[in-house]
Amino acid sequence: MRGPYLRLFEAWRRERWSRELQRLPEGFLEEMRDYARRLREQGRMLDRSSIVGRIAERERENAERMWRELLELRVRKIVEAVLEGRALPIEALTPEEKGLHASLGRLMAEHLEKMRSSQPREVAIPRGRPPKGMKIVRFLQPIPAIIGVDMKTYGPFKAEDVALLPEENAENLIRRGIAKEVEIGG
Repeated sequence: MRGPYLRLFEAWRRERWSRELQRLPEGFLEEMRDYARRLREQGRMLDRSSIVGRIAERERENAERMWRELLELRVRKIVEAVLEGRALPIEALTPEEKGLHASLGRLMAEHLEKMRSSQPREVAIPRGRPPKGMKIVRFLQPIPAIIGVDMKTYGPFKAEDVALLPEENAENLIRRGIAKEVEIGG
């Protein structure tokens, strides 16, 4: 079983030390699945207290760790490429990774389109003092929609949005450093 272990080690090493996604040898995924199955079967049949059993167990542990890290590295590189809008060499992607790459790209494009198309909200701020039990706040960071103590939905808000909120909700956001109270002069 040294052959599959060395091929796994080499693929893991190349992936770990390269910024670019590395091409896997033809049939590599199937070979590694078969190798993992054989290691599990071997582990069930060997005496773990013997030297041979302990060596086999260590090989299985190392192989599983390298396999998990290899897959995580590859997924991380695919995600980073999609986020950065960088092209990946198609021949370096496995069939499963091609599906992941396409899905991530589609999700990212849909999300960005949704964000671009959202219209700025106009917030009606009353003249003079806010109504009793309400406060005017300016958001310091984006926040998703919230349900106020009056059971009404407020938001979502972007940084620098100004809104009229129930006093209890406004105070909570101010305490958490998410918003600042807007003082009305006069």
